[in-house]
Amino acid sequence: MNNFYGDNTRWFIGDVYSIQDPLKVGRIQVRIHGLHSESQLDIPNDNLPWAQVVAPITEGGTSGLNNALGVQPGALVFGIFLDGQDSQLPLVFGSLPKLEGLEEASSLSNEAQNTDYNDTKLTTIHDSKIPDSKTNEPPVPYNAEYPNNKVTKTTSGHVIELDDTPGAERIHIYHKSGTFVEMHPEGDVVTHHKNGFRTVTGDDKLHVTGTMDMIIDGDMNVNVVGDVAINGSTINLNRGTLGAARLTDTTLDNDTELNGRDIGVITRSSGTVLIGD
Repeated sequence: MNNFYGDNTRWFIGDVYSIQDPLKVGRIQVRIHGLHSESQLDIPNDNLPWAQVVAPITEGGTSGLNNALGVQPGALVFGIFLDGQDSQLPLVFGSLPKLEGLEEASSLSNEAQNTDYNDTKLTTIHDSKIPDSKTNEPPVPYNAEYPNNKVTKTTSGHVIELDDTPGAERIHIYHKSGTFVEMHPEGDVVTHHKNGFRTVTGDDKLHVTGTMDMIIDGDMNVNVVGDVAINGSTINLNRGTLGAARLTDTTLDNDTELNGRDIGVITRSSGTVLIGD
């Protein structure tokens, strides 16, 4: 038991081989420099020790309150042996920065993908985002400079960026499918996603202090169980366009003219609705 007290502390540096802990408690399999040969003929990967990992106190640390570790295979890690000179119980404290090849960076390590190391920037993601010209969407503001961009990138390709680059401050949440939400330096918010589904279980209100435009390339259907009230100084249907605007498919007077054009007029007790321009 004296070995666990710390009198014979022994530290190590190693390479992460696997994070597929059979016990599913967050251990990682490490090939330790100076202790394990690089040759699998001497020490097969399956025989490498499973190291415990020190998690931050922001993690629960108890059953049901822990999170998956972010370290990935290929990472360079630092730790100590809990059993001192016996060197059978490794404990990893954290990972170390390292230079690595582009192939390794793209397939294994989050560190190179998350920052500007080896030119493996996030420009591939941002170059793929095309601003919508119909909504006058502002251009992509990505202009991150190391080390101001704090990035989390998962193995499947999800990305979260907290960018403090002066003049290009952003918050960006990106799904591997291409769906994203991005907050621009001036406070503009841009959202792109595929099919959308939204349910409000109570009341819902929208306040727009400026002008609101809705651009719909297909059809639009509005189904209301109760009444519909539209209030405006002027209400135009099909303003400036050709086509039909119908109200219950009937008009009371098809011969009324406005500015030399025939219009349909439907009279209701609350007033008159003009259909057409």
